Amino acid sequence: MEFRDLPALRFSCCADSLGSLLGIAPNGLSPSLRWRARRERAVSLLREVSAARGNGATLKMLAHCAGLPQPTAHRLLKVLQAEGLLERDPASRSYRLGSLLYEFGLAAAPRVDARRLCAGTLERITEAVGDTTYLNCRSDNDALCLDRSEGVSEIRALPIEIGNRRPLGVGAGSLAVLASLPSSEVDAVIAANAGRYRRHGLTAERIRTYVEATRARGFAITSGRIVARYRGVAIAIGNGIGGTPASLSVVAVAERLDTRRIELVARLLAREKKALRAILTNERENPRRGIAP
Repeated sequence: MEFRDLPALRFSCCADSLGSLLGIAPNGLSPSLRWRARRERAVSLLREVSAARGNGATLKMLAHCAGLPQPTAHRLLKVLQAEGLLERDPASRSYRLGSLLYEFGLAAAPRVDARRLCAGTLERITEAVGDTTYLNCRSDNDALCLDRSEGVSEIRALPIEIGNRRPLGVGAGSLAVLASLPSSEVDAVIAANAGRYRRHGLTAERIRTYVEATRARGFAITSGRIVARYRGVAIAIGNGIGGTPASLSVVAVAERLDTRRIELVARLLAREKKALRAILTNERENPRRGIAP
């Protein structure tokens, strides 16, 4: 069975044959529910490969992260690879996103050009503090790094690449985004990510405690969650960007973000957030033409 007919992933429209190929038993589910489960498993593997970003997305790791038996994950990965959605390094036997996804990305145009709208904000923050500034947004149960402005201090904090993703709640920018969501959504995200938090030395209960502390404080602080010795300070952008929850964060080596400087950086982020919200409001009222076809 070739997966070439569904536009999103070019999967076969024959649910029963697809289920057989992926090793997923019907289990009495309706065809629509079976198809949803298969689709979600495929997308979860793609998300995990994207999150790995060069850290070795092996079959064992992907199967564990996606909660799939290795034979099932292997069959699905082979199909995704055959369709150009994934590539496999024969030496390391690890997977990375394929050329077809890159081609899809070239054709995709964002509804709101967040990087353009926030570029000046990131540059001003970096110039003021000398450390690296990040723009993060929500992507389902993950935080996605949309952009960054590199610092000029001797030791630059670059633990996150543009395009990196991690579970919501892991890292300052990601935590600020999570804490900005309604409580019902926070609970749903934490429940969905409970298993993934363990890979970062965290638990669902601890993330919930961090969310409560962030809300009480008005900004997020994390230390060493993505890379040891780094500390982050972040603030959520009220109303997000084009309706997508987002945050601004500053990351530096821990020595450069002591208690006194954390407060200074937090105040700067609050001022820049206010200025950015004015920019976003103006964009909504007077949209720039010609950004997206």
